Parts: sequence; structure tokens; C-alpha cells
Amino acid sequence: MINTSQLIYIGKISKTTGIKGSVKVFSLTDFPERFEKTDYVYLVDERKHELVKNQFNDSFKFKISDVEFMQGFIKLTFADYDDINDSEKLKGMLIGVEEEKRVKLPTDQFYFYDIIGCQVFEKDKFIGKVTSVDNYGSSDLLIVRGVEKKELLVPLLKEFVKNIDIVNKRIDVELIDGFTDENEI
Repeated sequence: MINTSQLIYIGKISKTTGIKGSVKVFSLTDFPERFEKTDYVYLVDERKHELVKNQFNDSFKFKISDVEFMQGFIKLTFADYDDINDSEKLKGMLIGVEEEKRVKLPTDQFYFYDIIGCQVFEKDKFIGKVTSVDNYGSSDLLIVRGVEKKELLVPLLKEFVKNIDIVNKRIDVELIDGFTDENEI
């Protein structure tokens, strides 16, 4: 049996569209074409962190029967959900697929959730752990929490990040002079 921790989320249902049971979905993936290639998905109640049972097949799998790409959203129809009253219950649900079905990335690209938790080193000196990845407009930033709970923002650029080893959860960086104050980390 699958659980919510084994899923990656590719969309969120916002509301129904029309009377025939279609739903409006906001994509949470950089690869929206996967909605057309996916046999089935799981729906998750975000507030309860629980899988939603499909009322028509007594399982947790929802088969996508129709996909239409609209401007700014995706219109989905699930098999057997051909009435607005049935689809109303799906509003607000996250759409997930098993993690092993994630899109394979080129060798020099990573999913942010793979980077979170990596230990960061500069010249073999431990700096801290990546707690999140954020973007304030210019580039992605690694949010690194140091040993004394201080935060360091490291631009996710080749000039600073020299190596990312997801398997060993290690990131090697090369920071410029004055970037960190040893007393702050």
C-alpha cells in the first residue's frame, strides 16, 4: 500500500469546470505533459495528509481519462467522474505520482527535494546543512543552516557550487572572501 510520503506532487485541483465532472488543475511540475502520459494518479487531502479513496473503484488510484491544456491551467477529467457533484469532492486535493515515476533529469540537474538535507562543505570544512532552496528573483539560493543555527544563503551557481553529490548527500562550495564570517556560522 502506498502512502503520501512516497509521492511527488504534480498538480492541485482548484475547482470544477462545467457540469460534466472536469476539474481545473494548477500544475506543480515543470513537465505538464506528464498528465497525458500518466496512467493513473493519487489524490491527497493536504489538510489531513491522507490519500483520497476513489469512490468508483474502491482504490486510491484515479485514472485520467481526458487532459486539456488551457491558458494558465490544465483541465482534467477522471474516469467515471462525469458529474459535477462527484467532482466537487475533489476540490483542493493534491495530485501525486509515485516518486519512481518522476521525470529523469540530465546529470547536472537536480530536484530541490534531493538537495535538501545535503551537508555543505568548503575545502572539507563543514559549513552546515541545506534546509531549503529559495529564489528571490536573481537565482536559486541554497539556505544553509550552520552549526550554531545561523543561516547562510549560497547562490546555486557554478561559481559557488562546485559539486553536488546526491547519493552521499554532500555539496562542495567555493565561497569568495568575506562571504561568511566564521563567527556567524
